[in-house]
Amino acid sequence: MVLNHNSIMSRLKGLLLVLALAAGLLGCPDAAYAFDTALDDQLLVLVNGKNLLAAAYTPSDLVDIAKQVPSQKSTMQLREPAAKAYQQMLAAYSAGHSDKLYAVSGFRDYAYQKQLFSSKVAGRQRSGQSYAAAYQNTLRYTALPGTSEHQTGLAIDLSNNAGLSESFRDTKQGQWLLENCWAHGFILRYDAAKSDVTAIAYEPWHYRYVGLPHSLILRDNDWVLEEYVAYLQDKGSLEYPDPLQPESLYKVYYTTDTTQEYDNIVSISSDNAGGYVITCHVSRLEQILTNWADIARSGDLDIVRPDPVQMQISQLN
Repeated sequence: MVLNHNSIMSRLKGLLLVLALAAGLLGCPDAAYAFDTALDDQLLVLVNGKNLLAAAYTPSDLVDIAKQVPSQKSTMQLREPAAKAYQQMLAAYSAGHSDKLYAVSGFRDYAYQKQLFSSKVAGRQRSGQSYAAAYQNTLRYTALPGTSEHQTGLAIDLSNNAGLSESFRDTKQGQWLLENCWAHGFILRYDAAKSDVTAIAYEPWHYRYVGLPHSLILRDNDWVLEEYVAYLQDKGSLEYPDPLQPESLYKVYYTTDTTQEYDNIVSISSDNAGGYVITCHVSRLEQILTNWADIARSGDLDIVRPDPVQMQISQLN
């Protein structure tokens, strides 16, 4: 019997799938399904001068951590996933450092941000600046109401002394955060080198929770959140190796089609720019098999070579 290309690929795929299941390397794949927008965790919402939050927007899962972390504030609210991640990050920092890391500011609603912006402008006017100059200078460091990440409940301002200063970067706390925040799902939101992208001046104290693996993806690509969302909007997807499970990887998709189906979804987030970021977690072997199936369907014989097949079989033995 003569086997055609598709038959060969089908048999190879079946053989590797059986071997993988026998070796326990690949669980039964989840069925693809259209993602449920009710599961939107909103951890990747983009908030800036172009992507505003409604005045009435207030997260439903705010928790107060003022009594659980070093802070001089009587109230320090964050969204629950950000609060848990910050407490874990703080514990990791405190395990090796005696110098306190202070939480200065967390959630701020629209009304508070409006009052804060107005008071900053007024203060600069009292120091002798014109209204226009005071407004523009305030805009560099204080977001207009509706454009502040603090309204998301995912941003936290941190300090070594309960005040905010650019010198924070050079402190023990600031240096530790720059090196370790990413592993806990946080990013430095407003870096000096990217102020032309964010339209916000350098703020070494402002950290934003986006969750894993997204914080690692931003770190490894030297992206700010605007660049990450723009890349996904342009390319549609990316892959990122799971640092904790070498046999697995993350596939991150961008879509505006809520009827689209995906396998192995681990999180869904709207981006506040009209789309959704879908994060999936898949076995590398499962991805290889999927790629081979796609190659077989395309009939591209030049791409298929026996060496990768033998390599995978030998790794499974």
